[in-house]
Amino acid sequence: MISGAALGRLLAPASVAVVGATDRAGAYGRHALENLLRAGFAGRVVAVNPGRRDVLGVPCVPSLADAGAVDAVVVATPAATVPDVLATAAGLRCGGAVVLAAGFAETGDAGAQDRLLAAAGAMPVVGPNSNGVVAVTARAPMWGDAVTLPDPAAATTALVTQSGNLGVLALAHRAGLGLHTVVSLGNAASVDAAAALGHLAAAPGVRVVAAYLEADGDGARTAAALARCAERDVRVVVLKAGRSAEGRTVGGAHTASLSGDHAAFAALAREAGAVLVTSPHDLFETARALAAGRRDPRGCAVVTCSGGDAAVAADLAADTGVALTRWSPATLAALTAALPATATPTNPLDHTNLVWDDPAALHRIGAAVTADPDVGHALYVQDEPAGLSPSDAGEWRRTRDGALAGLAAGGAVPMLVATTPGQEPAGAVGGLRPALLAEHEVLPLLVAAGVAVPAHGVAATAAQAGAVAARLGVPVAVKLSAPGLLHASEAGGVVLGIDGAAAVEAVAARLLATPGLPTGARVLVAAMAAPGTEVLVSARADGVVPTLVVGLGGIWSEALADVVTLPLPVTGQAVRAGLLRLRGSALLTGGRGRPAVDLDALVALAARVGDLLLGCPDLASVELNPVLVNGSGAVAVDALALWTGRAAPA
Repeated sequence: MISGAALGRLLAPASVAVVGATDRAGAYGRHALENLLRAGFAGRVVAVNPGRRDVLGVPCVPSLADAGAVDAVVVATPAATVPDVLATAAGLRCGGAVVLAAGFAETGDAGAQDRLLAAAGAMPVVGPNSNGVVAVTARAPMWGDAVTLPDPAAATTALVTQSGNLGVLALAHRAGLGLHTVVSLGNAASVDAAAALGHLAAAPGVRVVAAYLEADGDGARTAAALARCAERDVRVVVLKAGRSAEGRTVGGAHTASLSGDHAAFAALAREAGAVLVTSPHDLFETARALAAGRRDPRGCAVVTCSGGDAAVAADLAADTGVALTRWSPATLAALTAALPATATPTNPLDHTNLVWDDPAALHRIGAAVTADPDVGHALYVQDEPAGLSPSDAGEWRRTRDGALAGLAAGGAVPMLVATTPGQEPAGAVGGLRPALLAEHEVLPLLVAAGVAVPAHGVAATAAQAGAVAARLGVPVAVKLSAPGLLHASEAGGVVLGIDGAAAVEAVAARLLATPGLPTGARVLVAAMAAPGTEVLVSARADGVVPTLVVGLGGIWSEALADVVTLPLPVTGQAVRAGLLRLRGSALLTGGRGRPAVDLDALVALAARVGDLLLGCPDLASVELNPVLVNGSGAVAVDALALWTGRAAPA
C-alpha cells in the first residue's frame, strides 16, 4: 500500500490532466474537465483525447505522454485502457492518478486490479471504481459527477469514504459547507483509508477527518494513522459498516474488501479518541460540531426553549460522558433574577417561551450562564421549521441571536444546535434527537385516539399519588414518568401491585427523590391490568413511508424479533393478516391448550395507533410495549413517543 507521505501532489495539485476528456453529456471525462473549469482551478489543465483538438475550449493532446508530468491524472477511460495510462503516468513521474472506471476486483476480476497496480508501481492511485477527489483549497474538483466547489474559506473537514455515493451526499449536504478534501477510495487498491487519514492529519487547515469505512484494512497502518491524527489534534469521526451480518455481506460486495470484526475495529477507534456514529447524517453533523468546537476541561451548559430538548440533552450528556456544569451560587442567583418566574435554573436550562422574541432578556440569561467559572462549552438548541413567513422567521432569528450573543458575552464560544434534520437554522449543527416524551404526556394522546389504557392519574407529589390511589381503589402500579426516560423499569422506576394510599405515598416519595430527575418528572399511578399475552405495537414516521409494527412484546421483544411491518395507512384486515403471520401467532389464536385472545380488540388498538401517528405530524414514533391482550380485550400498559415539535403536546 502507498503511504500518506506520497499523496501531497495528488491531493493538492497544481496541474491536472484529464485522460478521456470529452464534451459528451453525462460522461466522466466531461464532468471531470468541466468541474475544474467551473471551479476556477488556477493551475495547468490538460485535456487528453486522440480524436479531438479541443474539448470545452481546452486544447487537447493525443496522449498523456504529450502532456508531460502533471501532479494529478484523472483517468476517465474504460477499464481495459487504464493500465497503459497508469504506466505512462508513472514513467512521467506524475504525482498520482484518480481512476474513475469500474470493472476491477469489485466485479471479481482480481487480475485486472493486479495489472493496474503493477502498471502504477510506486505512484499513488485513488480507485479504481472511485468517484474521485475534491481538493477544495486547491480548487481542484477531480470528480466524475457534476459538482460545485464548496466555499474554501470554511474548509476544515476532510472526508475519506469507501462509498462514492456518500461523497456525493456530503458535497450536497448544505452545499458541502466546511469540506476541505473529499477522497472516494473506491476499491482502495493503492491508496487505502490509512494512507488518506495519515496524509490529511498533516494537511494545512484540516481540523476533522470524517471517514466512512466498509473494510477494516490493515490494523497496524490504521492504528498509525489514527495516532498521527491524535498527535496533531485532528479529530476523527467514523461511520463503520458491517455491524450486522447483512452489512458485512453488502460492504464486501460493494468495495471488494471483506468487512471485519466490528467490535475489534470499534475498540481501536475509541482507544485513539475517534467518535463512532451510525448514520451519514450523524457523520456529517458530528464532524461539523467537532470542527467548530474547542477543547476545554470545564463543563458544558445547554440552553433551550423546550423542556423536551432539555431532557434529551441531559440524557445524551449522560450517555456520552459529557459533564454538565453545576451552577455556582452566584450563577443560580443571576439566573433566578434573569429567568421568568415559572422557569427553573437547571442545566440543561429551559428558558421557556415567556422570553421568546425578547433578545434583551435572552442576552441576560445567556450571559449569566457563561459567566459561571465552570462553563467551558455552551450550546443553544433551536430548530427553525421550513417555510416560515418573513415575520415569523424574524422571531426565530431574534430569539437565537439574543441567546447566542448573551452566551458569547459571558466568554464562551457558543454552538447553535438543532434537533431535527432539515430544520437547522443557518450555521447550526444538526445534533439533538427528537424529544422523548414522558409517559404521562403520551397517555392523553392515546386516550384521544381511542387506545385503551389502564385507569390512571398523574402526581407531582407523594400526597397527590396517594390521593390517586385512593380514588382508583384497587392495587396499582407506580411508575416514574419524565421527559427523556426511556425504560423506567430498568432505572428502578416501576413498582407493581401496591395496595393502599399510604404505601403508594411511600413509593412515590422514593421515586420522586431519584437523583438527576429532569424538570417535569412525575409519578404515574395506574390500575393493575389483567394478565394477558404481551404484544408490541409501534408506529414510526422515519422510514421511506410511515409504518406500523406489531409482534410479540414484553422484555424479550428485541431478542425474539417476531414482528411484522405494515405500511400506513392500514386496514384492520391487514393488521389481522400480519398478526397471523407471526411465528408465535398460536399465542394469540389458542394453541397447546391456551385460550384464544380477543384478536378483534388487538387489531382495533393497533389500527388506532397507526391513525394516531398519521394524524399528528409532530409525532416521530409511538411504541406500546407491552400491550396486554386476553380473552376480554387489549390494553396498553407502557408507552413511549418521540415528539419533533418545539414543545411537548398540551
